[in-house]
Amino acid sequence: MDTQKITHEMRLKHWMQIIVQRQKSGLTVKDFCEQQDIPIKQYYYWQHKIRLRFALAQAPGTKKEEAATLVPLSAAISVEDFLVVHCGAFSLEVTEHTSERLLRKTLQLLQKVNV
Repeated sequence: MDTQKITHEMRLKHWMQIIVQRQKSGLTVKDFCEQQDIPIKQYYYWQHKIRLRFALAQAPGTKKEEAATLVPLSAAISVEDFLVVHCGAFSLEVTEHTSERLLRKTLQLLQKVNV
């Protein structure tokens, strides 16, 4: 592996840690980036790179040496609080990361539909 590839891999791993840290913090991307003095565009750039890399690793026909060794974000973070509500053909999943505003709007909509 040449120097550029090694450097890129190290950066990917570094940013994977930052993204996991942000998710564990419970802060919005904007708040986290301000707190950590990280340019928000840079955060989204690396998040995009990591997602692409993971998608390539999952694609059929990917050669073993091309496959990423990064872990998907959902596997890197354990969700402790989790709720699933089933109602007919619909289901609603709520985690500790679900915004209160989104949950409130969803419940109001379901209430209107149920009337």
